[in-house]
Amino acid sequence: MNYKIYNNNSNDWVLLIHGLGGSINTWKYQINELQKYNILAIDLAGHGGSPFSKCKHLLSRTATDINDILEKENIDSVHIISMSIGTIVALEFIYLFKEKVKSLILAGCVTNLNIGFKTVLVFVEAFKYIIPKSLFYPLFANILMPLKHHKKSRDFFIKESFNMKSEAFKKWLSEFFKTQFKFNEYMRTIREINLPVFFISGKQDYFFLNSAIRTHRKINSAPLKLIENCGHVCSIEKYALFNQMVLQFLNEQKLKGAMLSRTV
Repeated sequence: MNYKIYNNNSNDWVLLIHGLGGSINTWKYQINELQKYNILAIDLAGHGGSPFSKCKHLLSRTATDINDILEKENIDSVHIISMSIGTIVALEFIYLFKEKVKSLILAGCVTNLNIGFKTVLVFVEAFKYIIPKSLFYPLFANILMPLKHHKKSRDFFIKESFNMKSEAFKKWLSEFFKTQFKFNEYMRTIREINLPVFFISGKQDYFFLNSAIRTHRKINSAPLKLIENCGHVCSIEKYALFNQMVLQFLNEQKLKGAMLSRTV
């Protein structure tokens, strides 16, 4: 797995997990803003500089690969910032390695789809093998980000997706579909460890907004922020406001950690 470390001489680490068709470059608007934290940014399998090879359990293998990086770099724990399909990678990582996570940010959360959108995913699963890559990627991007001012995010997705192998793109879509049925296990793990969670979504994230709201309701203590006039990839489309929200949450967690250490 390809990854990049930005060492800012901090005691706290942030793990960045991008969405489908993205890469480390997805976080170009966040890297400089997170200067109070050390940063570990990864390329998911088949994205950016990470190769793709067939495996039966791509999601759990990805979580294990991330843990291997943490151990290699002597990183004990991380705050996770995840986007889109990166949110299910984050949830799988927490499910398998819950002791390694201090807090979780779910941006454009894609879990807990209702029956209607699960039906759409069934059709996507079928048509991804029929529609040519040159047509499927733009079509998928326009479904997720249909409005004129979503163009920046949409174009980024299409450009990055064309750098992926078709097999990797299809496999990640399959993982997305399958993990919808692990939702309850993920929620149990988060409640079990009382993990601080923060939801951020664009108010125009037509495909996933209701899913994010339903997931948020399963974690009563978790705040949810909706960004006006913003689509699915809020980390790019409204990056200044997104960064402000992220930093406020992370700084709150850092303060709570410092207060807790003083009382122990």
